[in-house]
Amino acid sequence: MSHIILPTAFLPPLARLRTFSGAHVSASLRSLRDFYWPSVPSRLTVPVRKASTRIHDQSVPDSGYASAEEDDDDDDEEGGEEESDGLTDEDEDILRADPFEREFAIKWITGFISRSDVWIEDTLDEAEAETRRELVEEAAQIVSAFAGDDEETECAVTRSFEFNGSVKVELNDAPLSSEDHTSVGLQSWASSILLAEKMCASPGTFGLDKSRPLRVLELGAGTGLLSIVVAKLLEAPTIVATDYHPNVLANLSANVQTNFPCSSSLIDVHRFDWESPDFSHPMDKPFDIILAADVIYHVKHAEWIKGCVEQLLAPNGMFWLMIPLRSTGRHEGMDHTVEAVFPEFETASGLVVLEKKTIGRQGGVGRADEGGYKLFKIRYDLNPPEEVDAPTLVESKHATFNLKKTPADGQKAYYAALKDAIQLARNQVGDELTAWRDAVGKAELNKEMKKTLKAEDEGEGEEEEEE
Repeated sequence: MSHIILPTAFLPPLARLRTFSGAHVSASLRSLRDFYWPSVPSRLTVPVRKASTRIHDQSVPDSGYASAEEDDDDDDEEGGEEESDGLTDEDEDILRADPFEREFAIKWITGFISRSDVWIEDTLDEAEAETRRELVEEAAQIVSAFAGDDEETECAVTRSFEFNGSVKVELNDAPLSSEDHTSVGLQSWASSILLAEKMCASPGTFGLDKSRPLRVLELGAGTGLLSIVVAKLLEAPTIVATDYHPNVLANLSANVQTNFPCSSSLIDVHRFDWESPDFSHPMDKPFDIILAADVIYHVKHAEWIKGCVEQLLAPNGMFWLMIPLRSTGRHEGMDHTVEAVFPEFETASGLVVLEKKTIGRQGGVGRADEGGYKLFKIRYDLNPPEEVDAPTLVESKHATFNLKKTPADGQKAYYAALKDAIQLARNQVGDELTAWRDAVGKAELNKEMKKTLKAEDEGEGEEEEEE
């Protein structure tokens, strides 16, 4: 590098921010990245080398500093370029480590964020407005990088979890890529941690029955926390953990190996694209349980996931989806996209939401923009016809059935689902078993018993006639 331009020279005055286009601000942010991180690492880290010489005299503020002030004037002086021919790497590090330039850059970028709402609203062009919103998020990433200036590098972190006092999991959280947003699965997010905690506290609630040879699928597995927890809770299940990003899949495989060094084949790590799904092996057979946590980052994701679940969920299977409730940014309100494609079971058929729970923030878990979490319990509405009144399993609601009008295949699926329901009821609402047995009798599920009762009634009638 033959010369280097300093932030005090290339960052525009914030007093005139409303006159700058997204392209102008984008170029400024790119220059700021290039200045502090000329070769982009896996995650932004601010150089912390101590400069032997300061390039600014603190007693004489640089003219460009005023552009970061809250009440700056429009007629800021032009900051001069600092150029040097034949700079060495050490010279460049000294320039980047200069505390005056660093302070100016931080003040500028935080000032930019504080003014961003007005700047975004100033344009009537929706595409330009979206560009500006993305630039504000990029600025927030840079602020986060500055906040981590005490760390020389962002390294992988080994995280240890213990759920319900017995289930222990060790995961590698790899650094996120600053340029590839699809690599978010390299780290463990609060949604998966909270869902894992709930599954360990009450496996039966989630259909995790050790007595059955279950097939379990995790969509957007990321670090694999949910799949690994299920493998530790069940005996010899078939588990497929899927994701899309190559780096995420590599880290996922490593986590499986860490937790099951002698039997890593217990979990099949598989690449799976929701938008263009491939339903060949191991996705060629239905799954009893499908899990997903914090997987909705785009308005189309819920729609794509529904298409996949429709193909992959067994008729009596269950899909558990946990998502964060983000209050700001581009991911705000993503829970509504789920509700739009998965209707309530009283209002539609097919894949429906049987239950929806809102979970508050947990101390020490979750990002600052996560105000809580929503857990969806989704399955097929078997849609049996009307007549016999029977309380539904865990929810204690009511549905009506007429098995005589139901096709044979539908009856078989219904019987299987009801069997699962009774098992769940034993785990959760044992007091309702009596009501269930009454409902089962009314639905003619135990025909042999009815025949026996009829025969006994006829026998008593004959005895009365003889008397």
